Amino acid sequence: MNFNLPKTYRSKIIEGVSIPGIIKNGTYFFVDLEVYEDGRVECWNFEDFEHFKKDVQRGWVSVSIPNGSEISIHSLGSWTINEGSWNYDKDSFIDYVWSIVKQLNPNLTNLYTYSEKKVNGIRIGESGKGKTYKEKKRVPNDPFPERIKGEGINLFLLDANSEYHLVRFDIYREDSIIVNRFEEPFELTLAQFEEMISEGKVLSELPIGAQVHILGLGKFKIQEENYSEKISEKLLEVKDTIRVLRGEPSNLDVCREVYKQYMDNPTETLKEKLKEVYENIPEHERMYVGDMDVKDTEVRMIIYGEQEIENWSHYQVAKQMGDKLPSINIPKPKKE
Repeated sequence: MNFNLPKTYRSKIIEGVSIPGIIKNGTYFFVDLEVYEDGRVECWNFEDFEHFKKDVQRGWVSVSIPNGSEISIHSLGSWTINEGSWNYDKDSFIDYVWSIVKQLNPNLTNLYTYSEKKVNGIRIGESGKGKTYKEKKRVPNDPFPERIKGEGINLFLLDANSEYHLVRFDIYREDSIIVNRFEEPFELTLAQFEEMISEGKVLSELPIGAQVHILGLGKFKIQEENYSEKISEKLLEVKDTIRVLRGEPSNLDVCREVYKQYMDNPTETLKEKLKEVYENIPEHERMYVGDMDVKDTEVRMIIYGEQEIENWSHYQVAKQMGDKLPSINIPKPKKE
């Protein structure tokens, strides 16, 4: 066969849904498990349903969190919990997830069977992270509705009965936010979302003793807060997400570009512009302005002064070890 031919490839949409779950990797991480019609479940592993069952049985996918243990929620916070009450044991959780596969694929056709892939002796993994979307129909019975991509974040919702819920806010480009993982999902505009924050109905921090409900998973009480993000920073994140979904550069991208401009032409004007765009980035994302080693140290030195190097991890380690202290050369702004 002649392989000197034009190359092509195709993509296939595999439908799925997200459900709340727990991964135990040292500590307990709250996650959205993604269950697909071909029987695969994205649980930081992505193989096939038999592998998923093994992950549940060995405790990688957990069905509960012991009292006195910590729950970590990405980009939101970490809390020590007690008085946990959970919906499933291992067997019933496996049955529940399998029932979702059967709903998605009633005839159970084309179920995926995993086989290890290697290239030059190296095992090749595969990401199972799907794309959040909602449908936009052009007519009531539109057979091919537009799929509008969204991004989800976790926050707490205080309902009309003064009960706290860990819900998912799915954000879309047209100023639309859908509250999911709630008994009756509902839609908000950005303005309504901000109003709920100001009213204390949408939160990122919780009082000690608050009982938190997770629809489809269980409930627990807050014993201790280890850390949490500020709701003002989460609002910045939501606004930035909307901009990116509209095709605009993220605040991180803007900050990196202004930093580059400053390094090429250090002026007071660019320093002030850098400060403005840097402080528009949510605090928990600012470290990503630079590379993995320096993080945002260089930018902070430009904005706030050379003493910011003392907060750099490499500087602190060298100081503790008694080694020569590292340096970073930052140009001072020139007269304009």
